[in-house]
Amino acid sequence: MRYCAGYRFALLFTFFIVSFAALSGVARSEVPFNFTMPQSRVVVKVSDPSLLPDAAAAKPNYFKLARQEPPLIVSGWLEPAQQYKGLNAFWEGESRSPAYAGARAPVRVETLREGAWEVVAFDVSLPGAVQSNLRAERVEAGTWIDLHLSTVARATIPPTKLRAELMAALRQVQVLVK
Repeated sequence: MRYCAGYRFALLFTFFIVSFAALSGVARSEVPFNFTMPQSRVVVKVSDPSLLPDAAAAKPNYFKLARQEPPLIVSGWLEPAQQYKGLNAFWEGESRSPAYAGARAPVRVETLREGAWEVVAFDVSLPGAVQSNLRAERVEAGTWIDLHLSTVARATIPPTKLRAELMAALRQVQVLVK
């Protein structure tokens, strides 16, 4: 009987220590995040272990990953390739969105290229802060991959630094053909 009680105590103690260790640090994923759809021939792979899936936001063709510090959100959609009409047409539609009206109008807008990605980089001014964004577009194996990467920081942080951090995060995204 004594052995059984000691065993239970050791088991509970181990569980407590493991649980505490898991909660005490920064949350990290042990494996890369992979996203696909049955009708798509691609898999979007995000290897940054600090980005965790937001299950509440998940939809069949949409994913969202986030981390708290430093703040970063990576979200994406998979659509049929024929729906993509090119970066200029895409950005024209996006920039007309009510979400970017008035004080939230995009500033420092520039188009970039990062490997196979066509990118629109832009910032949104917030009270005492700046939100830096990338919209990265790519067509691969009949699928349009639309990513939105964003971060926010105090207005004293140079927007060029934020943009460079987002571009580095984009470089960690792989698109694999199934």
